[in-house]
Amino acid sequence: RPGKPAVVSSELEARFHDAELPGDDPGSDDWRHADPIIVPLQPQQIAQPFLQEATIHELVVRALHNGTDLAFLLDWDDADRDDLDGIGVFHDGVAVQLPAQAGTTPPITMGGPGAPVHVLQWRATWQRDLAGKTGVDQVYPRVVHDVMPDDILSAADALPYWPGRAVGNPVSIVTRDTAVEEVVAEGFGTVTHIRTQRARGNAIHEDKRWKVAMAVPLERPDAGDPLLPGTQWPIAFAVWQGSDSNRGARKHIAGWLTLGLEAKA
Repeated sequence: RPGKPAVVSSELEARFHDAELPGDDPGSDDWRHADPIIVPLQPQQIAQPFLQEATIHELVVRALHNGTDLAFLLDWDDADRDDLDGIGVFHDGVAVQLPAQAGTTPPITMGGPGAPVHVLQWRATWQRDLAGKTGVDQVYPRVVHDVMPDDILSAADALPYWPGRAVGNPVSIVTRDTAVEEVVAEGFGTVTHIRTQRARGNAIHEDKRWKVAMAVPLERPDAGDPLLPGTQWPIAFAVWQGSDSNRGARKHIAGWLTLGLEAKA
């Protein structure tokens, strides 16, 4: 049956969908099977640095699962597509936060000691990376520089000139296959990139609105307990608006809501 109209709610149902999920297709017609909810957002003012004022006031969320994967569609108003970082220039983003352990409600502050969370974060810059090179020449089109190490050296010989790549920093990698990063955390300042990334996602920006689809397996061996059909979990969200200098803790947030995974038919 088609999904219901979007309403403000603290309860999100991931309905069972007996088919491949549109976890990397925000424009898929399959999202009509999900019931959207409107999630009010507020400026993050729990930990410094605060976001002083909200410029995004609500997030529309849909969820589906097929017994193997869990998928979300998140969309919100944003007139500007901010997908390049630079000096004083920041990117758009959205994140989903879930407890790592079943039966727990960790502190909303990205978990706490002994109460970890599992976070899926989409970045507009990573989305741009999927479409092609993102580098100094794109951020600063009028830049003048000498040849780059990659222009004259083999990949192995050029690597020492790119320390971020050399140490495996996920922000520095050259080729991406998803715009979504999976991390775990036990409080602010403890974010840890999961070695085996299993989440996928994609986004479109049209009519002054972002639509972000993302999906993750229900089994989470590197992040926490499995997300079993028929169970309920706390879930929280965060949104960044790059044009308003959102970054890091300067973000819009929604406190814990309830996610219910519909039992298999």
